[in-house]
Amino acid sequence: MSQSEFDIIKKYFETSDLNQDNEHIELGIGDDAALISIPAGQNLTISTDVLVEGVHFPENADSGLVAKKALAVNLSDLAAMAAKPLCFTLGLILPSASENWLRKFSMALGKMAKEYGIALVGGDLSKGPLTVAIQVHGTNRFGEALRRDKAKIGDSIYVTGELGDAAAGLLCVGGRSHISDSFKLIDDHTPQNCRDVFVKAYYEPKPRVTFALRCKEYINSAIDISDGLQGDLSHILRASRVGARVEIQRIPFSKEASSCLTTENLYRAALYGGDDYELCVTVSRENCSKFEREALRSDTRITRIGEIIKGSEVQLVSVSETNLLVDHPYLHFNNNSFE
Repeated sequence: MSQSEFDIIKKYFETSDLNQDNEHIELGIGDDAALISIPAGQNLTISTDVLVEGVHFPENADSGLVAKKALAVNLSDLAAMAAKPLCFTLGLILPSASENWLRKFSMALGKMAKEYGIALVGGDLSKGPLTVAIQVHGTNRFGEALRRDKAKIGDSIYVTGELGDAAAGLLCVGGRSHISDSFKLIDDHTPQNCRDVFVKAYYEPKPRVTFALRCKEYINSAIDISDGLQGDLSHILRASRVGARVEIQRIPFSKEASSCLTTENLYRAALYGGDDYELCVTVSRENCSKFEREALRSDTRITRIGEIIKGSEVQLVSVSETNLLVDHPYLHFNNNSFE
């Protein structure tokens, strides 16, 4: 690298958007380690995600979009636990110190960090295959974190937003879906406005932090949908030792996905596609009305798609003649989306 590690950090990452003032951050970038004070009566909530070029995003992807995706997928984990974002660290491996790449990456990262009120407090920089590793830290009051193991029989199952757009976005950026060779857009003449929606969903998911913080008192269990609805809901079922009944016609899709994917592939995208980073939550019947009102106040679309039942598996139910094809969720060591 023509610039030293310390020159790069000072020039691109010691910015006001990334190094926000926070009374709980005693010391951030500039020493051997950061010093964080945890508010009294609260837990520290930690999550890490790693994005690798050629696996999680294509070669030569816009670095600003890579930055947004890298921070968003981590913030989504905090949202799933209803944690308030506090700070994060960044591990960045670069093949070369491109000033244009670093400028766009750091600017986009700073803009998103400012939006969600989370400060960069440290990290590491090295040379090698392009890899972005972020660890986020948030806080929860004791006993208020949302978990996977609290779903109860009779709970209603909800999802936020719309599912499947990101799976279509993978195709639009030149990726190969792990779902099936038959998973594809209806034709090669998909309108540009649809492609724009899909690509935005792939690179710029919306972490449901505000929604989770506002609605957490009504939610029994939660998970973010990163590997497909079927696979991630199954994690709740295993942890809570229950089953689920999902009415697939209730799954929410965007109008763009509905116009560019066959019905069969719509369901494949939502159930097995992944990369949505929406939330799947369960809510007791007596809290559903209050939950729905609070979700509306947070300006978040929610859809009731099913119910927690006795058992141990996800039962996919169709009220029509739709063929419910069984596929597999994303498997991290069996998939390479951009080979």
